[in-house]
Amino acid sequence: MFIRKRLAVLVATLAVGSGLAFAPSASAAPQAAAGCPYPYVCFYKGTTKTGQYKDVTSGWQNLGASKGATSMVNTRRDDIVYTHFTNGRTWCTPPHRTTTFNSWLVDKIRISSASGC
Repeated sequence: MFIRKRLAVLVATLAVGSGLAFAPSASAAPQAAAGCPYPYVCFYKGTTKTGQYKDVTSGWQNLGASKGATSMVNTRRDDIVYTHFTNGRTWCTPPHRTTTFNSWLVDKIRISSASGC
């Protein structure tokens, strides 16, 4: 019993220390992304849309009102989206995907014309 508890604590510590436990997660974009029309990338805090972006850029765009969003929908057909977080890490979301930001605080976006991460 004692060994199992220590092992569980060790695994949790390693996951948190590596940043994996709270990394963003991507899933197929829901068909009900009606609030986010093509060709936009939309950010949400809960169910409230806080912003939408469509320009392919070579640098980062600050999110403004969408900083700290809890999720993002990429409705673009061929373009990937990079998100930047206040901890300095980045995440790539493929076309037609929704990303949930778990505990990382998103602060910037870059839409790329590349078709894959």
